[in-house]
Amino acid sequence: LCCMLHASLFQQKDINNIMNNNGYYLLYFFLLTEITLVNCVPFRKEQSPFLPVISRGGASASQVTEEISVTLASPDDEKNLTISDIDTLVFPGRKPGDGSESDPDGIPTRFLNMQKGNREKAKIAFDHHLRWRKDHQVDDILKRPHAKFDLCKKIFPVYIPGLDQQNHIVVVQRVGMIDIDYGEKHGVSGDDLLMHYIYMVEYCWNILDPTPDAVMTTVMDLKGVRMKTIRDGHIRGFLRKFVSTMSENYPNRSHKTLVINAPAWINTAYTLVKPLLRSSTREKITILNGGKEQDQMLIDILGAEHVPRELLKDPSLLRSNDNDKYGVHVSSDIEIQMRELCMASLEKHGEKMLPVV
Repeated sequence: LCCMLHASLFQQKDINNIMNNNGYYLLYFFLLTEITLVNCVPFRKEQSPFLPVISRGGASASQVTEEISVTLASPDDEKNLTISDIDTLVFPGRKPGDGSESDPDGIPTRFLNMQKGNREKAKIAFDHHLRWRKDHQVDDILKRPHAKFDLCKKIFPVYIPGLDQQNHIVVVQRVGMIDIDYGEKHGVSGDDLLMHYIYMVEYCWNILDPTPDAVMTTVMDLKGVRMKTIRDGHIRGFLRKFVSTMSENYPNRSHKTLVINAPAWINTAYTLVKPLLRSSTREKITILNGGKEQDQMLIDILGAEHVPRELLKDPSLLRSNDNDKYGVHVSSDIEIQMRELCMASLEKHGEKMLPVV
């Protein structure tokens, strides 16, 4: 849809007038949003044969495998992470059970589905994916030091609060809080942010749950998004690269998408785009504009115990013992454990986490 929009625009005579039209930007932004959400990273509700065991809210239990052992204490106790051999954390593009082992061309099923069964296109897409993994050293990204982990989370807040009511992993993206200026001041580029997101994706896909046909619930928070946000060339460039990278390499893995705190113009854009979307895609997307209805839907889908408190406007909707940390982001066990792995890798390589100031 983005390509069609660009093609139609550049066939027009008065390009400058069109590019300065707010309607172009709001429609373009929503198309980016829709593609990002529907084509995002895979997760699955069943227990993974890998560690850690995850339950609702991201709580994890101790489990040991040949590659790595993790012990995560209760939130009030000191965390302890033991890594037997970080160098074993290498994960290729093909995985057991993804359909590639029985496919004559070694193509995973999800890439065939992405191309609607067109084998030639699927082979090209998967070959491109393998080249991308090699060029960006994605296979071993989890064993390599990631000193900008904390900085990237501050610049582009993306986190995993836990599981929804149906036991799908939840990913929250706070697009309105992207702070490119802070990144430039501290030497963090758009490529750094993208690779940080890929680090999180690879952790979830290969350690939390490597099931190849898994799905996820995404909460995309647009609080703070303004038209000038979309006009910002740096942000728009980052989002464009983010969308293309995710859709080409982690396709068709959305269970449900909640777009929350959406400005009124997003509704206008969606009204224009909705007739062009497949019914299966429309059923996955819910756009909310704030208020009690939004709070209640977040609680219904994510659960009162584990809905991120900072996303709620009205704590009275929660039971009294549920709203103690209202308005404050509290890292889930999943987030804590991912950072512990990052810290262990830094220590192994004699590096330190760059400070957030």
